[in-house]
Amino acid sequence: MSGMMSVQHHHSHRPSVDNLAPHASPAEMQRLEALRSYDVLDTPPEKVFDELARMAASIAGTPIALVTLIDEDRQWFKARIGLEAHQTPRNIAFCSRAIEGSGVFVVPDALQDERFADNPLVTSDPSIRFYAGAPLITPTGQALGTLCIIDHVPRKLSVEDAHALQILSRHVMAQLDLRRRLTEFTREHDGRREDIESLRHALAERQFLLHYQPKASLQDGRVTGVEALIRWNDPKTGMVPPDQFIPLLEKTGLILDVGRWVISQAVFDYQNWRNQKLAAPRIAVNVSPVQLRDPDFLAQVQPLLHAAEGETAGIDIEITEGVLMESIDESVEKLSALRKMGVRIAVDDFGTGYSSLRYLAKLPIDALKIDRSFVAAMAQSPNDMAIVTSIISLAHGLRLQVIAEGVENENQRQLLSLLQCDQMQGYLLSPPVPPDRIPELLR
Repeated sequence: MSGMMSVQHHHSHRPSVDNLAPHASPAEMQRLEALRSYDVLDTPPEKVFDELARMAASIAGTPIALVTLIDEDRQWFKARIGLEAHQTPRNIAFCSRAIEGSGVFVVPDALQDERFADNPLVTSDPSIRFYAGAPLITPTGQALGTLCIIDHVPRKLSVEDAHALQILSRHVMAQLDLRRRLTEFTREHDGRREDIESLRHALAERQFLLHYQPKASLQDGRVTGVEALIRWNDPKTGMVPPDQFIPLLEKTGLILDVGRWVISQAVFDYQNWRNQKLAAPRIAVNVSPVQLRDPDFLAQVQPLLHAAEGETAGIDIEITEGVLMESIDESVEKLSALRKMGVRIAVDDFGTGYSSLRYLAKLPIDALKIDRSFVAAMAQSPNDMAIVTSIISLAHGLRLQVIAEGVENENQRQLLSLLQCDQMQGYLLSPPVPPDRIPELLR
């Protein structure tokens, strides 16, 4: 026999049926997990697997050919040529032996092989005398089952037939891999489609809402503005965290529609506060990279900023540092146009990107927001303290305001005040609150 075939004609003893039962070893558990990941057990017949089994039987000239999968306690047939049964117990299956190796497992005459002579598959229907099985091996090395051929009479397997059986087994495995990828794609696509429809429905049914987190002067504690933060109040699941739906909004382009709604709603809330005779704080709205890259962004934003009776809309824009650096010329052009509309620009999460100081000086911006990670660590880390100090000094050198994000305790507030940071935002001042809570904060 060639090196491709694992041919074992005799053993010193005959193992019991119990010895053939599956062992819950770590390797076997991984194999079963791999098998289940293909989601193929107990699925209907498929033409491609039947054809590969039929081809194996034709090449070798055997009456029976099977595509088998070895589950925890059974051998199940994905394709069967010349056999009525759909499955057999694993502990008597020839294929449970075949998956122990990587080559073709051959039994020339089962009645003369002490491992199988008393096997009910040999002594009664289907009366196996000859067996050859090539394992179906995954890309990660697990054997899921076999492509096997069976005859009712003893025979030998030629090197050529063994080679053909292995080639066909690889084709079977390729089809299983393709089937799994298609299943995963369909499942992911269906799930994503449902999520997209849910987001479209949320927008249409006004399930999105804005909460506002105040910003205050570090010198006198006066509220200087608020940041609009989107929330999704799903009637089925309750409040959905932004990180669970904003990435999908951006990936699908729905952020363009939702972003327009955010600006429109922020303008409405600002006007509502003014109508209550309040000193309404300017509202900072986060603009995503997808929005800023949109060629129609300026044309769509401009009419939203037109407040009643020609009053200022009171809207500012925050954009992350990395987005500004992607296309400097385009960013400068769009931000300059926004400033002409009365919009102030703040660079969000400053310090986490890679801004060129030369370009930073040219950008039409009004403020830098120190990323919360530096604020959180500055009391314990000299390096983070140095970064915060440098950002404040840089901003003031460029005549920009500095806003510290994520201020959560009095120690941080005092340090930032000593460093002459202009404004603070964080839970020490207030968490994000619904718009109807803003008047009491202002009063």
